[in-house]
Amino acid sequence: MAAEPLEQPANTWVKRSPLPGGPPSPRLGYEASWAYDPQARVLIRWGGHNQGGGGEQHSETWTFDPVTARWTLKEPNDSPPGVCCAQQNVFDTSANRLVRFPAFSGSHGWQWFREIYLKNTSVWTYDLVSNRWRDMRPSPEPRVSPLRCASWDSDHEVIVVFGGEGNSEGTLVYDPYTNTWSWRRPPKQPEFRSGGNMAYDAAHKLHILFGSQFSDDPHTWAYDLVANRWIDLKPPLMPPTNRNDAVLTYDTVNRVIIAVVKVSEGKGEEAKSRLETWVFDTGKRQWTKMNPSREPDPSGNRARLLTFLPDHGLAILENRTHPPHGPAEQQIWTYRYAAPTKNTQRSLVPRLKVNTTPISAILTWQSLATRPPGRWLIYRGEGQHPWEARYYRLADVPGHQNRYEDRSVEKGRVYYYFVRAEEKAGGNVGEAEQLESNKARTQPRIVEDVVVSVLGPQEVELTWSPPPGAEDVIGYHVERAVVEVLSDDQLVRLKKSVSPLPTTSVGAVRRIGAFQRLTEKPIAATRFVDRVDLGKPANIAGQPVWERRFYKEELDPDGKPYPWAVYAYRVRAVNALGVASGPSPYFLTIPSAPQWVFSRERNGQCDLKWAQNPEKALRGYRVYRIDSRFGAPPVSRLTAEPIAETSFTDPAAGKPTRRYHIVAVDVLGQEGLPSQPVWYEREWKPFYQPFTSEWHQ
Repeated sequence: MAAEPLEQPANTWVKRSPLPGGPPSPRLGYEASWAYDPQARVLIRWGGHNQGGGGEQHSETWTFDPVTARWTLKEPNDSPPGVCCAQQNVFDTSANRLVRFPAFSGSHGWQWFREIYLKNTSVWTYDLVSNRWRDMRPSPEPRVSPLRCASWDSDHEVIVVFGGEGNSEGTLVYDPYTNTWSWRRPPKQPEFRSGGNMAYDAAHKLHILFGSQFSDDPHTWAYDLVANRWIDLKPPLMPPTNRNDAVLTYDTVNRVIIAVVKVSEGKGEEAKSRLETWVFDTGKRQWTKMNPSREPDPSGNRARLLTFLPDHGLAILENRTHPPHGPAEQQIWTYRYAAPTKNTQRSLVPRLKVNTTPISAILTWQSLATRPPGRWLIYRGEGQHPWEARYYRLADVPGHQNRYEDRSVEKGRVYYYFVRAEEKAGGNVGEAEQLESNKARTQPRIVEDVVVSVLGPQEVELTWSPPPGAEDVIGYHVERAVVEVLSDDQLVRLKKSVSPLPTTSVGAVRRIGAFQRLTEKPIAATRFVDRVDLGKPANIAGQPVWERRFYKEELDPDGKPYPWAVYAYRVRAVNALGVASGPSPYFLTIPSAPQWVFSRERNGQCDLKWAQNPEKALRGYRVYRIDSRFGAPPVSRLTAEPIAETSFTDPAAGKPTRRYHIVAVDVLGQEGLPSQPVWYEREWKPFYQPFTSEWHQ
């Protein structure tokens, strides 16, 4: 049973953690990201620095319960490479996943660049229920930068991304339902920036952007996704704008934007800063300085994370303070703008689902309302993208009915639907946004989990799991692309860290060619065998769909190239209406990263264990050890030959801090992607003792 909403007076900040006698705080460092999971009612926090401030870049996943103030360290199957400057990752409420974008990696030690080169793609997602990270590998993909602005568009169920340090990609949209990126290219955009924040105002259907870390941007911007237009709202009064490092969130109860800005005065050692709370009313184009009786304690740049708890009607702030601003604390504060005028805990939003037949779309929905409405209004739209759908009223059904079959559909077309409750003709039930369903479409969700097994130099087997909600999926298409790679002997950083094997390993993906469909018609099976020659590298014909550029000093022109061809595969589901899903993540013809890796300390030895890889015909695994923070001494290969077991003991671990990676090896001798690293005698160990057990990551 859900806990009662937190109580708090209007226009006040309340410190929730750490408190004397309260649950322990891990005192995590700054430059992380977080988002609220409204189903689990916890915050999910990922990335950032360690407890020392500018130390190693974390890949840790934590949850925080705002009611109990308890932190929990999640030890998942895998994780993206550790990062700093990770602000504005976003929670996808349609799939209930945290969506992570990349940030800075590899600049603070304790990382192997082979993991970064091979796993730092534009999108990963985290599912709290299964405690599982997935590398979504959309292709093509933009360069997404740290310190970006991003917000979840709850009307179109996509993510708008803008800016970031050193980024000039422009206004981007990621659709997690189809695993695709779109470059919007509006006629006018705000200046690119490092920092600032963006929040989606659902009442006005605008993405509000404000603030910057290093510049003075005296504007309040709004992006209209449907019109593809940025608007300078020009409010008469604004918060201080010079290097304000603002953080924003949307108060879904009061329909305003809440902002916390940093105000700095003085220079050098005499500089002092404070935090100020402001609220923006988009409809009135009006900023208001709130002047609560106490503001959160001062903190430096990139030290604040802000989001909203809709079931409590509160904004929640992580505020990482440190001397000389204040004590070294990972502070959690909540802020109430105004007392809620309705029950914020119960959501009456109907859940809509669409299944297809060869001639129709069948809509079903569930409502949590205590009584049925007078009738349900059914709306439909069409378009290549969700924001292109122009909805019109398709039909009405009585309030006791929760099913409708639309027979006016055409084969192969994507339709979008939602339903809205109406008490009687001309009158809606209560708040409209509480009685309007989610959007649903006549398109399958993507296939997420594919296994690519190299069975021999001319045989590759694919197997996969059906996508979520696949009742109407009747088949699948398989696609393949040529991939050009750089070996670990061609990349200076990698060959300096550990001597390459006589047969080199894939160090990085350099280019991906256009995907070609291998199936003439959808196949019913969830297995496909491809007869393809891996015996010599293949070259991309035409322009690549994705390319990574390296600086000249990063490459060794005399390095030995990779001897095998590498291909990428992906799968699309097809439903009864003949609509194909978006592309699955692409999967390579080298082994996937080993998962569920754990370590423990035992009398100067390190024990390791991990789950068996899903690929067939593996030779085994190699174990690699990072021996120091900055690679002196470098990475050690502890197993000259692959081992068949899924456990290993390093008898020479000793007393120093170390990290370990596991790499799978296939029948051709190809090494795959590195696992996430696990610690031995980790740094800042006392902070983890309340949260870890004997086996840990």
